[in-house]
Amino acid sequence: MKNLLERTVAGEVSISDGAMGTFLHAKGLRAGECPESWRVSRPGAVKDIAAAYVAAGSDIVETNSFGGTAYKLKPYGFADKVTEFNRAAASLAKAAIGEKGYVAASVGPTGRIVEDEGGDVSRHRSFRPRSSRLRRLRSRGGPGRDAGDPPWCTCARR
Repeated sequence: MKNLLERTVAGEVSISDGAMGTFLHAKGLRAGECPESWRVSRPGAVKDIAAAYVAAGSDIVETNSFGGTAYKLKPYGFADKVTEFNRAAASLAKAAIGEKGYVAASVGPTGRIVEDEGGDVSRHRSFRPRSSRLRRLRSRGGPGRDAGDPPWCTCARR
């Protein structure tokens, strides 16, 4: 299988999945429930969603890890589960796509605003959870995709 960058440079179109949260709700995720916890509590449901995208023709599946930082997981009581949840997310996506395509790490914002934008967290402190999460996801899945706003993206590239 060609590397994704080579495919893109060659002008090939790749199709990705999306709307993981919508499908988690369709499978029973309740309002106020932690979507990231489903990687461990309902792994079959998470893998089935990714597998459905592969069956529909997706070349890329994302990990169910958009909110997988301690900042986001703490209100649910799962701040100590960051490593377990992120490794499970990457493993499930990889199992769903196999050798048919690629896994992209879904890395959302931390939910905290950086100090130079009026918030209460330094860029360094906001970068740390993203960096460690990408390492955990990469160890099980594939390349990362940062879905944050431009300051977060700049910080994540450092």
